[in-house]
Amino acid sequence: MAKCKLDAENSIAWRGRIQSCLAAVVLSLGLQGCDWLSDPVIVVKNVGRDVIYGVSLEVGGDVVGVGSIPVGESRVVKPEVATDSSLLVTYYESSVRVVCHGDVYFTNNLYVKIGVDVGGGVCRIAEIAD
Repeated sequence: MAKCKLDAENSIAWRGRIQSCLAAVVLSLGLQGCDWLSDPVIVVKNVGRDVIYGVSLEVGGDVVGVGSIPVGESRVVKPEVATDSSLLVTYYESSVRVVCHGDVYFTNNLYVKIGVDVGGGVCRIAEIAD
């Protein structure tokens, strides 16, 4: 009888240790798994031969002003997305208004990194793998 009691006490102690271990693993996986719950990142690069002016991004129900981007330079934008949307990039090059439509998807609290190459007749918008 004493042996049965000792085994029961050991099994209760082990059960507590196992539960603590499982809780730590679940918490760790949960925190790592939440990386996708953040605002998106948009990298806008001027690949043309002239400065582009008045760059703006229409995304997530808002318009974000980026300003001008010199040749070969980039700007990183982290918009707050309130509604599901695609991406619309507008800028001026040599006094001509250029509109570039992106076939990418944004939704609230879903992390995505988008690369936007514009300028010199180029309009390239694509998701970037991290």
